[in-house]
Amino acid sequence: MTSFDTLVTEYDAGRLGYSNDVYNTLVAFGVVPKHAILDIGCGTGLASAPLIENGYNVTGVDPSEPMLAVAKERYPEAKWVRGTAEALPFDADSFDVAISAQAFHHADPRAGIAEIKRVLRPRGIVAIWWKSLMSDDPIKQLRDSIARDMGIAPLASSWRGGFRDFYSAEFSETAVRVIPWSTIVTLGKFLHYERSRKIVRDEFGTNASEYFERLEARLRETFGEGDPILPLSYTHFLYLAKI
Repeated sequence: MTSFDTLVTEYDAGRLGYSNDVYNTLVAFGVVPKHAILDIGCGTGLASAPLIENGYNVTGVDPSEPMLAVAKERYPEAKWVRGTAEALPFDADSFDVAISAQAFHHADPRAGIAEIKRVLRPRGIVAIWWKSLMSDDPIKQLRDSIARDMGIAPLASSWRGGFRDFYSAEFSETAVRVIPWSTIVTLGKFLHYERSRKIVRDEFGTNASEYFERLEARLRETFGEGDPILPLSYTHFLYLAKI
């Protein structure tokens, strides 16, 4: 299995953030700057960045030291700690908000939720989200067709199957928000993103390099040489709760 330790360069070069509507929804749900926020599976600090830049008090936790090193260099005003979702290295009742973006599927969900409930204060807020390309997005369809040509089933979205453990965790309030997002990215950045996807490396294995080559060739056939702009259509699935 691929380690994120080996993907940090591509991850940092290619990963996009999230729609402003995700953060507006957090505010509407009660997240305010005075809150102590824990970002679980923080990686390089991508999801925390808009919060840090707007004066929020953020602590990030991640098992990858190379990922944390990027976060520490970029956002020294926040705290960055090595640890896992299943064994958070913090005392009980330490935080007001726990977020996890595009990461919680890497954890044991029951153990992770139990730890979230332990470290959050009473009435603490939980926000866990993913984003994926819409099923009718042309670039997703192109990507899926290459996988089929190579004898690989189109890769499943990380949130697929729902989040049963979230609903069985006895939170006082739960809600789900589905947030569409249209954005643009350069072809070069998108290729870095694809190379940073652990699921691609794991599923294609030794054929991953061939997949990346085919993807670049097909994208250039469609969008041209140089570093053209690609339009992308995403859906965010945002799970919200209060302790």
